[in-house]
Amino acid sequence: MNVMQWRSLEEMLKGLVVPEIYSVELLAREDIPKVTALLRAWYPDIRVGTESRHLEPAFYEREFSLRGESEDRPLTALVCRARESNDIIGLLTLEKNVRGLQISAPMGAVEPTYRGLGIGQLGVPVLEVVGRSIGAEVALYYSTLKVARTQRNAERHGFKLVGLVPAFDVDAIGPGTVKRVYEALYAKVLVGPEKVHLPDWNVLIPSTRALFTHLFGAHPADTAGSPPLELRHG
Repeated sequence: MNVMQWRSLEEMLKGLVVPEIYSVELLAREDIPKVTALLRAWYPDIRVGTESRHLEPAFYEREFSLRGESEDRPLTALVCRARESNDIIGLLTLEKNVRGLQISAPMGAVEPTYRGLGIGQLGVPVLEVVGRSIGAEVALYYSTLKVARTQRNAERHGFKLVGLVPAFDVDAIGPGTVKRVYEALYAKVLVGPEKVHLPDWNVLIPSTRALFTHLFGAHPADTAGSPPLELRHG
């Protein structure tokens, strides 16, 4: 059974509008050396932490489904090019969890002179559109807390802030200073409420109940008079 297999770019991005001044394509094997070199220049902080694996050509060769190659692997990547020059100006990597029917975006990066022009805003809708295309049932998005725009972008596209993860990863927070950092976790459910089981209210401890109510509204079993439950599904 072909569960959550990557598809052609046209199928995965069907319905998504990309500005005409850019083009999007799947990462090809021949682009790997260029992409890793560009990432070092665009994104110096990437030298530490989980994202540093994106600087290693072997990571793409081992884990990614690449353009024109048939093997289906856990990750794929979308490359954004400027149509006028054909230069690579952005990269978004996507990772699927077939057993959990989940999709996430390990990293997105944009060439510095193109930041603020809308390329980065495509990342979250691409995550959702591709997820739906391949049959994911939930999309997860981790956001840095260094800047506000990634947080706003997630919420603008209907992703729900479901947690702040302390010491989630290692990051360069200043010249010569590396520390563990908080990140925000956003989620968007891509299936209907009939496919989602609510936890048993009786086994939730007070702190868990309080957080559940804060995030999702009252549980149907809560008799304390809280507002009605609002399931936030996409």
